Amino acid sequence: MNHPTIEKCIVSFSHNAYESRKLADKEAIEKARREIAQGKKGISHLILRARDDEIDRLKFLFPIYGIPLMCYALGNLMVSSLKEIVVVGSKEVKTVLDAFLETIGPCGKKIRFVHEDPDHLVLIHTLVLGRNALALAPNELVLFQPGDLPFLYDLDRVLNDKDLKTHDLILWLNSRQEMFPHFKEDPASEFVQRNYHYRVIDEKAGRLHDVKEPNAYPINLAAIEEDIIELLHETRKDGKILNAGIHKVLTSPARMLRLLPVLASHFRHFDSDLRTYRMNDEYKFGMHLKNFNKGASIFLDTPFVAKFHNDPAYVSDVDALEDWEDFESLIRYAVQEQGEENGLASIHPFGRELMKFKREAMPGLQERIAMYADFPVYLNDLYRSLEMPHVPFHDGDRYDTPNLHSPLVANAYRWYKEKTARFQPCAE
Repeated sequence: MNHPTIEKCIVSFSHNAYESRKLADKEAIEKARREIAQGKKGISHLILRARDDEIDRLKFLFPIYGIPLMCYALGNLMVSSLKEIVVVGSKEVKTVLDAFLETIGPCGKKIRFVHEDPDHLVLIHTLVLGRNALALAPNELVLFQPGDLPFLYDLDRVLNDKDLKTHDLILWLNSRQEMFPHFKEDPASEFVQRNYHYRVIDEKAGRLHDVKEPNAYPINLAAIEEDIIELLHETRKDGKILNAGIHKVLTSPARMLRLLPVLASHFRHFDSDLRTYRMNDEYKFGMHLKNFNKGASIFLDTPFVAKFHNDPAYVSDVDALEDWEDFESLIRYAVQEQGEENGLASIHPFGRELMKFKREAMPGLQERIAMYADFPVYLNDLYRSLEMPHVPFHDGDRYDTPNLHSPLVANAYRWYKEKTARFQPCAE
C-alpha cells in the first residue's frame, strides 16, 4: 500500500537543446508550416533551445507580463499542500529562484535546487537528479511537474487522489470533451487551441474522448523501470507509443504472454468500436480506457491507471510563441478589466505575490540575465527569425497582437476568474 498523499515534487525547468540554432529554427518553422498546410487549429512556432545560443532560449525564463514563466509555476506549487520541492534547472533558473525566495519566501515549503546536466538533457536524467535530492520511501509517489504550466494551481486533486494508495503511476489525460464540454455548439468556449491526436473510448461512460498526453505525473520512481519512463516520454507525441511498448515488452517473454490477450482485443475491436462514435476518424493512437489500464499495468509490471480531468490549465503549457501570447493577452485583458493591482490576482491565486516579484525583483534581474535586458526587442527578433506574420511589441514595449483581440481571451479570463474566486489555497 502506497502513501495516501503526495508531499514531494520534482519541478523541471530544464529541457533538451539542439546542436545549433539553425537546426532548432528549421524544426520550429517546418512544424508550423505543416500545421498551417493541414489546417490545424493549434499552430505552434516552438520555443527551442540551441547549444550555440548566446542567450539561452529557455522557455521557463520567458517573462509573461514581465514575470518569468517559472515564477508562475513556482506559485502554483506554493498554494498546494506539497511540503518539499526540488527545482532542476540552469544557472539562470537558480538566479531567478534565489530572487523568488528572497522576495516572496518559501511559503512554508522546503525548496532545494539541483543544476541540470548540460550533457544529459533528457527526462530520465532530470528525474534521477530530482530523485537523488529527495528522501523517498519505496511506497511513496512523487509529483513530477514540467515547469511550463503557468496556471496549473489546482494540484491538490492530484496530490490527494484516492488512487495513489494502489497505483504506482497515474496519467491525468487531457480530454477535450472534459475540459471544453460545449466546444461543438460554442467553438469560442474552447479557449485553449490544441491538436488532439489520441482517441480513448471510455466504455463504462459510453463516451469517446479526444486526448492529449498528460502534463502532471504522480509516479513511484522506485517501482517504474527507468528505460520505460524515457520510452514513454520519447514516444508520447508521435503516435508510436504502442509500437514502442510492444518492442520493449518483447524483451520480457513472461510479460509479453500476459499482454497478448490485451493486444488481441485492441486490434480486434478498437477501430470498429471507434466507428460507432465517429466515422472516418484520423488519429495517431487509440485505446479503450479499461484495456489501456490493464495493458499498461502489465507493460509496467506495476499498477497503473489513466483518468481525465476538466481543467484547461492542465493542457495549457507554454511550448510555443502562440502559447506565450495566450497568457500575455490573458493577463493584459485581466489588468484592463480589474486594474494593475488586481488584474493578475483576479485570475491566479498567487497573483499578488507575482506582482510583488515583478516590482521588487525584476529590475535587478534585468541587469543579471541577458534575456531581460530588453525583452521586447529580443522577442520581436525571435518572431522574425521564425517567420511569424507579426511581432508582439510596437513602439518600444507596447503589446498588440491579433491574439489580444480574440474572443478566446475574454472566455479564458472569465473561466480563470471564476475558478480563482472558488479556489482555496492550502494553509501553510
